[in-house]
Amino acid sequence: MGESLAARHLEEQGYRILDRNMRTPHGEIDVIAAKDEILVFVEVKTRRVRPNSPNAYHPSLNVTAKKQATLRNAGSWYYGTFGPQSLQPRFDVISVMMERGQPRIEHLQNAF
Repeated sequence: MGESLAARHLEEQGYRILDRNMRTPHGEIDVIAAKDEILVFVEVKTRRVRPNSPNAYHPSLNVTAKKQATLRNAGSWYYGTFGPQSLQPRFDVISVMMERGQPRIEHLQNAF
């Protein structure tokens, strides 16, 4: 559900979705989109938020250094194999926080 909400958010911001759940030899890329001169590789993290929970933390914190390296390798493979060479690659993180059934979306551009 989070990836669908993230893709819709990107489309509302003028991005064109090129691929979703793209499996590469180096790992999966949740969403690949393009806008202007940018090719965007997006990692989507979704979390259910409970009000006043002492254990709450931001979903983007799950994008560890290891995950970033995996995404860089997957993105490089995709870019070299399918990517329009005229576009500049970028890595974004979209956090989808569900609270009382309502999504709150935060888009961190050029996250790493």
